[in-house]
Amino acid sequence: RENLLICAPTGAGKTNVAMLTVVSHLRDVGLIGTAYHDGEYHYDNGPVTTGKKIVYIAPMKALAQEVQEKFSSKLKCLGIIVKELTGDMQLSRAEAKAAHILVTTPEKWDVVTRKGGDGSLGSTC
Repeated sequence: RENLLICAPTGAGKTNVAMLTVVSHLRDVGLIGTAYHDGEYHYDNGPVTTGKKIVYIAPMKALAQEVQEKFSSKLKCLGIIVKELTGDMQLSRAEAKAAHILVTTPEKWDVVTRKGGDGSLGSTC
């Protein structure tokens, strides 16, 4: 895989490119394409293990909420769980662990990952 820097004006589709990258990663790690489909939704994507969780860092809380809503609506049919982790939205450890994608802000991610320890949220992502 290669890194990619996308510079485009507002509304040009940068978030859509990010979503395609997310779907590609989830397919590569086996979280998409291994579940069964009941005609409406995919199920049983299995537990999210270290290295399979995606952390999307948005610059502002408002954008984090928007991205979480967009990703949730688009990826729900694949059984992908997207959770928002910001100053306004707290998650239990179980909720964060169950999520495939965490959408957060730089400030919140800094606080979460600085707590340290083997059981910290940062170490499980």
